Amino acid sequence: MVTFITILQVNLVMSILLYVMFLMYLYGISASTMDTQRPTQDPINTLIIKLLQADISRSRQKQDDVLPSYTLNPPSVTDYKENISDQSMTDISTELLRQHKRYNSPRVLLSDRPPLQPPPLYLMDDFVSNQDGSGANKTRQKRNTEHKSYRGEFSVCDSVSLWVTDRTTAVDIKGQVVKILGSVNAGRTNIKQYFYETRCDTGKSQKGSCRGIDEKHWNSQCKTSQTFVRALTQDESSVGWRWIRIDTSCVCALSRKHRRT
Repeated sequence: MVTFITILQVNLVMSILLYVMFLMYLYGISASTMDTQRPTQDPINTLIIKLLQADISRSRQKQDDVLPSYTLNPPSVTDYKENISDQSMTDISTELLRQHKRYNSPRVLLSDRPPLQPPPLYLMDDFVSNQDGSGANKTRQKRNTEHKSYRGEFSVCDSVSLWVTDRTTAVDIKGQVVKILGSVNAGRTNIKQYFYETRCDTGKSQKGSCRGIDEKHWNSQCKTSQTFVRALTQDESSVGWRWIRIDTSCVCALSRKHRRT
């Protein structure tokens, strides 16, 4: 009986040893296969790496091509300062012209040549254009006022509209006198600033009173009114777009006459 039990114990121990050895063998095989296998590369990452390497190589070639020209002709100190000032002025002018679309006013025009017609929003005005004639004289041509729909219809005050090309100063929204930029350098072109202004036409009325007003009871006078527009201005510290006042209309001012008692 003892011998039979001993034989069973020996068989159990031997089976356990064989099972452990088999597991170790399988583990060794799996480890060797993992070492021999290489990870596969992602094709997208490989393409991105190749493109980056090609871009870096091209930029290096461009730098190598540009460097000899600088070494052969080194710029002087004065040329360097002039280039910096010209570049800064060009950058400022370009930025100001880009802002023109945002700060655009119908009565302000930036152009390389004098305008010959009024703005689209003011085609119905009595426009007067100044054009160079023979010699130093200038002829004044007035557009026909065919916009009146009914005969016998007159405005209370006569006005005249024209492009002002020589404005140098103006009053801003803070009540301070600022300098108007007459021209802006934009590369090879010189952009000038023009203002479309409307004023009272004092040549038609000697008294300056309003038309159609009862003079027995009212005192009347045609006065030029101003509004604010955006324009390129310069003060002591900066250059930029500011609100300034220009003449934009002619209105009738009334006051009641005092009766004598």
